[in-house]
Amino acid sequence: MKVMYVKLSDCSGCMISFLEALMSNSNIELIYCPNILDRRDIDEAEDADIGFVSGSVCAEFDEHMESLKKMREKCEKIVTVGSCACVGGITRFCRGNQPPQPYHRTFLPIADVVKVDYSIPGCPASAEILKKFLNAYIAGNNKYLIPFKNLARKKRASGQDLQDEIVAKGLCVGCGMCALSCPVEAIEMIRGKPEVRMDKCIRCGTCYFRCPRNFLKLRKENAEVI
Repeated sequence: MKVMYVKLSDCSGCMISFLEALMSNSNIELIYCPNILDRRDIDEAEDADIGFVSGSVCAEFDEHMESLKKMREKCEKIVTVGSCACVGGITRFCRGNQPPQPYHRTFLPIADVVKVDYSIPGCPASAEILKKFLNAYIAGNNKYLIPFKNLARKKRASGQDLQDEIVAKGLCVGCGMCALSCPVEAIEMIRGKPEVRMDKCIRCGTCYFRCPRNFLKLRKENAEVI
């Protein structure tokens, strides 16, 4: 299987997870990844079966916007990796350069620019989940891929969404997965229920995606995704 990988505006954590997953699978040929391969021009790259993108895209950076659109043309499927690529994540707070050139910058999730087929959230995305996704995709295990396909339609995710859609509706079972998965410890379990400190929340959506009550509905084909 021929694979492309493009890293945009992120911390590189998702790329490290992806490379770890890649090393465990001998059925994958990485044909384009400018961070580790000599080939830099995406126009010279051959078509791929699937393309992975990590990081959000800066709307004012024409080079990244063009690379993303060309990647969509060359790849049969596109997968966003990590919360920045899936829903914007912490880059939603970014405003660009420092003085003396304080230009405003707008960072967008990948689905705002091109069609996305699958999303693998996380901050960073787990190497173990990436391994399982790759194995399922190669094997044609479409049932396993359903949640990732549904997540590609998710436009936003944060601790506030967890509170509104799970806790406030009485669906929370108090398992604590959200608090355990939060990368910035913005969630505290109080009397068996999660309380989110929005002043610490980075809008990565990891808590929302790791919640088992939320994930159950995502296993259904064409599940409703807000």
